Amino acid sequence: MKDLNLESFSELYEKGLSCFRQNNLNRAVDYWEKAIEKDDSVANIYAILGNSYKILNQLDKSENMLKKASELEPDNINYLINYGKYLFEQKKYKDAYKILKKALQSDTDNYEILNDLGVISYYLRDYVNAEKLLKQSLEIFPNYKESLINLFYVYLESGKSLKKAEIISYLKEHFPEDKLVQEIIKLDNSETDIDFDKNLILNFSGEKYSIKPLEMIKQFEQEKLAQEPDLSIVVPIKNERDNIPILYKQIKEVLNSIQKFYEIIFIDDGSTDGSLEAMMKLSALDNKVKIIQFRKNYGQTAAMSAGFKYSSGKVVITMDGDLQNDPQDIPALLKKMSEGYDLVSGWRKDRKDKNLTRKIPSKIANRIINKLIEGTHIQLHDFGCTLKAYKKNIVKNINLYGEMHRFIPVFAAWLGVRVTEIPVHHHPRIHGQAKYNLSRVSRVIFDLLVVRFFSDYLTRPIQFFGKIAKNIFGYGTLSIFLLTVLKYFFPLIPLTYGTFLILFGILISSSFHLIILGLLGEIMMRIYFESQNKDSYIVEKIIQNEGK
Repeated sequence: MKDLNLESFSELYEKGLSCFRQNNLNRAVDYWEKAIEKDDSVANIYAILGNSYKILNQLDKSENMLKKASELEPDNINYLINYGKYLFEQKKYKDAYKILKKALQSDTDNYEILNDLGVISYYLRDYVNAEKLLKQSLEIFPNYKESLINLFYVYLESGKSLKKAEIISYLKEHFPEDKLVQEIIKLDNSETDIDFDKNLILNFSGEKYSIKPLEMIKQFEQEKLAQEPDLSIVVPIKNERDNIPILYKQIKEVLNSIQKFYEIIFIDDGSTDGSLEAMMKLSALDNKVKIIQFRKNYGQTAAMSAGFKYSSGKVVITMDGDLQNDPQDIPALLKKMSEGYDLVSGWRKDRKDKNLTRKIPSKIANRIINKLIEGTHIQLHDFGCTLKAYKKNIVKNINLYGEMHRFIPVFAAWLGVRVTEIPVHHHPRIHGQAKYNLSRVSRVIFDLLVVRFFSDYLTRPIQFFGKIAKNIFGYGTLSIFLLTVLKYFFPLIPLTYGTFLILFGILISSSFHLIILGLLGEIMMRIYFESQNKDSYIVEKIIQNEGK
């Protein structure tokens, strides 16, 4: 028999479901408890176990599981109502009231929750609050029969005869054939005492938010797989075989600790060292791991662009695959984003790289970039840090080419979003070889020129080219004047006007035409890709374990 400790979450869940269908609930619970040991971040499995333990009459365990589900997803109204219902059934009325009050905050116009809260207030003998809540329910849905009947009992118990008579009259007019209403009328005409435990109608939000354990268990896997994750972790990979398993474990530990539903997207950018095989092993064991395999090496910008395209999370976090970025910084990025920022960039304040080839060129480049993009009001210490957090709507509205992934904060500024930066940890590379060297500086500089152009002159190119033409004319005129002065005051210097003018003209003309050709080529390239909805890379395949 296969060791339960070696089975995945999905395998254990499926075995539990099989036992449940065979009416072996005890065995099903054993498998689902093992599934929690594999992944304790899925609220739904706690809700399933909570209902299962209630069926098995293990009430303490049931309460703990239902409570855990509501804590993992505090905004999920289903789990709150399910937990509140359990507390009510155990006559823990004050606790039930608090939980349903939280549920109401997620759906303030839910007349059924207002009704339930009114009934619980009745059981707490707080008739004033019960009347208030039931009236609020009826303001939203005036013909909600359950709240009308419950309000009748409140008036009956609190001795408000006139208001009770108004409710009876309304029920007779609008529900004359209803059996329950007829019983209420008989009760009103008799001297029968109220049966405190049976007469009130508490729906726990009726059909809209009702939780049926059997249906929930059967639909759980489909719902889990279809659920939009909270986080998408995008990791470009190029020959990082030894780092991948370590990075995966670190990411998983951090994300499980913050109790977020997530996906991890590895982009294989033409690896040749067995990195793809390492990623496929992880994907086979974990259906939260998705692999985007490129047909060849397209570069980090293309990999980031693909990660953005295929991500589903509400927040997208990018990081390098070389273990130099620290997953432990993810909670800090999310905390800063919760302050209202749309993009939070990492700053490798204490960078663990070589000074000559990495740190000094990076500092110079960052200063140049900040100077050239002053007009965007974005000033960062470290544009090159891959560790960043983006809201989904940002990455879905940015197209990247060349080496432009480092300039995403600038593009984001054009969208009018809020950008900030926080210090993050940085570690020295242990496994593998660095992919960056001084040869990439020129690529960054050229892309920076494009960013500058698109930042200030995309919609008014005549201003850009006009400024260049003005400068060429000015400096050209000044050069000719200086040559004339030299020839006039130093006639013995063998200067030939024609030679200098020709050389100067060739230099200026060549530079001018090269710049124009480069910018026109950039514009044409973007038109080609974006008008035809093309990508700047080709995906060989997408690998993901569907958990079936």
